Amino acid sequence: MLLVVDDQPAIRQLLFEALGNGEHEVVLASNGYEAINIVRNQKPDLILLDLKMPGLSGLETLREINKFSPGIPVILITAYGELSDPEEAERMGVRCVVIKPFDLNKMRDVVRKVLEGFRFDFRD
Repeated sequence: MLLVVDDQPAIRQLLFEALGNGEHEVVLASNGYEAINIVRNQKPDLILLDLKMPGLSGLETLREINKFSPGIPVILITAYGELSDPEEAERMGVRCVVIKPFDLNKMRDVVRKVLEGFRFDFRD
C-alpha cells in the first residue's frame, strides 16, 4: 500500500491515478494528522509525503510516525528543493526528494526503485 500525503487535492488525485493502476493500493491523506492515523491502523509499504503542509509539516509528520512505526521508506515531495537537515531526513526514512512539478513517468520509476530498496543521494 502506498500512502500519499499532500494538502493539495490536485496532487493527491494525480498521484492516486498515476500510481493506483492495480499494482498498488493507494491511500490518500490531506494532512499530517490523517497520515499518522492511517499509519497507526495500516503499515504502508511507502509514504509519498509533501514537505510543506499546514499544521504538521512533512518532517514533523514523519517524526511522529517514526515514534510508533519506524522504517517505512519515504519519498519527500517539495516545491522548495532543499532540506534544512538532510541527514535527519535520511535517518527518518527519506529515500528520495522529488521536486514539484514532477514528471509522472519519472515518479512511477522512483516509486518502483524505492520499493525495490534503492536509495537516492538527495544531499547534493
